[in-house]
Amino acid sequence: MATTRMKVSTSARVFHRVAADNDMPEHDIGTTDTVATGMGGNADFQLEADSTVVHVDVSKVQGTAEAAIGGDVAITSYIYIKNTGFEEAAKTTATTSDLTVGIGGLFSAGGFTLSAGEAIALHGLGGGSNNLSEIQLDSSSGDIYAEIIYL
Repeated sequence: MATTRMKVSTSARVFHRVAADNDMPEHDIGTTDTVATGMGGNADFQLEADSTVVHVDVSKVQGTAEAAIGGDVAITSYIYIKNTGFEEAAKTTATTSDLTVGIGGLFSAGGFTLSAGEAIALHGLGGGSNNLSEIQLDSSSGDIYAEIIYL
């Protein structure tokens, strides 16, 4: 029998951007600070004991007004949120706006930010954070098309 699994990988790199100078182009140099090198990880885990799952897409255009992702709907396995870097689903008008995400009522304290093109996958959510009504979004300026998928 098949199971439904998820593989997650993260990668983060800290670097210094060196400005163009004379005949040297702008370039990025990785940090040598050992505390900030090698950040990232991989995981492979089971979401469901079978293969008959339905992933739900609730992607939406998010404006500057704070709003919950959805109503009182349980997130049973994971949620994926991406700041597409575009203003609309057609992905024709780019934006550099940040998408702020607040979980479990922490939005008033600032939550965390996804830059244009950045995504996060959260799993193993507990009470106070495992419902679409408990995750709030807003845009730093203007509309952002946020891809949101959950199970």
